[in-house]
Amino acid sequence: MRTLVNIRSSSWLLLAGLCVSVVLSVGLPLSWGQEYGLLENVQAATLLLGMLVALMAARQQRGMAASKIWWVAALCWLSVLGHELAWDALSVTSASASASAGAGEAIGSWGLLWWKPAMMGLCLAMLLACVYWVVRHRLISRVVLRWLRERAIPWGCLLVAALAMLLSVLAQGHGSAWMHKLPDATLAVMGEVAQCWTYAALWWAQWVLLHHMQEWRSSSYLQTMHFSLTKGLERRTI
Repeated sequence: MRTLVNIRSSSWLLLAGLCVSVVLSVGLPLSWGQEYGLLENVQAATLLLGMLVALMAARQQRGMAASKIWWVAALCWLSVLGHELAWDALSVTSASASASAGAGEAIGSWGLLWWKPAMMGLCLAMLLACVYWVVRHRLISRVVLRWLRERAIPWGCLLVAALAMLLSVLAQGHGSAWMHKLPDATLAVMGEVAQCWTYAALWWAQWVLLHHMQEWRSSSYLQTMHFSLTKGLERRTI
């Protein structure tokens, strides 16, 4: 089976887009990096689209044991999307509370959210479902190892996603001292821009794997047709 030839070029394009966006983020307005800003809306849209693509792939490849990998991917997208939305709700809740407590006092916590137990239970249920599908359908041996044998994993996209996530973590105040020399507004926007590229690189990696696995279905279909035709000819000969 041939390997996609545009993986390396797409990885370089993602890396170039990340670098250019991080540099341009210095001049972007602070409103883009705030809660419910443009960048967070882009993140939510990317996560939602990634989940929908995974569900579409699960529907297209239904009947195959490997299709369960897309249900796992859909739940992963959903869990990250839920985390983003819950974080936004937490900020809104804590903002009204901090206004009465005084400026500069951070009192936001998960305890302010009355649906905390439900969210934790939902995340645990999705994790157990993913583990069940991976073990029950042997997704590691049937899918992941086959990706490795066929060189289908877009390592370039995954490296760009890891680099973007690292930049986002550094910009959020967990990095070295040299980044703290930048204005807080610049760091806030830079972190959100890097996070957008993290989700974009993961989305593209999923898209590449989806197209690669479509060849599995076509090849298995052709093998089944060949087997049926061979059996039919043997019966006619007999």
